[in-house]
Amino acid sequence: MVAKAKTAKANYDWKSVKSLTAQEMINARLHAGKLRYIGMVSVPEIGLSLPISKGVNDIALTFGAGTLYPDQVMGKNNYSLASHFVQGSSNKKVLFSPIYYEGKTGQHMYLTDMSKIYSYQATSVKVVQPTAVEVTYNQPNKNQLTLITCDYTAERGRVVMQGDLKQVYTWHDAPKEIRDSFSHTNEWHKS
Repeated sequence: MVAKAKTAKANYDWKSVKSLTAQEMINARLHAGKLRYIGMVSVPEIGLSLPISKGVNDIALTFGAGTLYPDQVMGKNNYSLASHFVQGSSNKKVLFSPIYYEGKTGQHMYLTDMSKIYSYQATSVKVVQPTAVEVTYNQPNKNQLTLITCDYTAERGRVVMQGDLKQVYTWHDAPKEIRDSFSHTNEWHKS
């Protein structure tokens, strides 16, 4: 299933992504069966655990995180993901909202393709301009994970959490608490 999803066509037009209304979220749920997941992302200290899809279409970002570039490889260069921020006090744990409310340097960040687990440690959490796409660029000799979401204004800023790769495990050799961090998702329809 993951291997098939990796070869599927995907949208990488960031400008096509917009803030969602409740009605749009419900409509996206009707089309959720079209999603193919390539892995999962987790930041257990803030309760973030989501499936990853290729690309950044509205359906993918309503149910999880999407890759920002077509040639990304987990554990290599700057693996960049985006997902929605959902406003409101009852939505602080939905999608990438926990990054805005609770993201801090030093927190553990994990990626998995269900074969390997890539362990990162957060090195920065900051707000940037929506046009600051350079945070997703590859850095020489650096393997990073970049998570991006809107801030509460939706249009004036992006919250960026970045971390450096620390270790790579096979799924079966990873500590149980790391594997378990992928078992509870914070998708909007589960809250």
